[in-house]
Amino acid sequence: TDSIGYNTLSLPKGSRPSKLVLSDGSRVWLNTASSITYPTAFAGKERRVKITGEAYFEIAKNAALPFYVEYKGGEVKVLGTHFNVNAYADEKNNTITLLEGSVLVLGGNKSGILKPGQQAQVAGNAMNVVNEVNMEQVMSWKDGRFYFDGTDIKTIMRQVEKWYNVQ
Repeated sequence: TDSIGYNTLSLPKGSRPSKLVLSDGSRVWLNTASSITYPTAFAGKERRVKITGEAYFEIAKNAALPFYVEYKGGEVKVLGTHFNVNAYADEKNNTITLLEGSVLVLGGNKSGILKPGQQAQVAGNAMNVVNEVNMEQVMSWKDGRFYFDGTDIKTIMRQVEKWYNVQ
């Protein structure tokens, strides 16, 4: 058909992470208090989704159709990869962490290509790339775990609030 429909999957506070397979075979894990809007089928010259909160992506490779993830304040252009986007409104930075492949991060006035093991921290028009990231800490949510080593109490409580729907 000429018109493509869109779905939105929203997970409320207190829910558990959920896995979603997109029409192109890409897999997405959505964290609690997060949402993703995606087309029922990818058409045109690109694949594009929008998220709030946090999501981990394993993108099906297709050089002819680049994959974009939009989040508040920026977007990620995927060049065939596995990566995590944390874009909760109550966090001071949006973070994009690359596990495999490569991504182009566009945030504010900045852009940069990440290598595996790097993380882009985007706040407003500023972007900082961190070269050594604790992947276990970044990805623990996907496996239903917390990882708080060296984490301040405010950050811990924001995660507890989302996971258990408490204040």
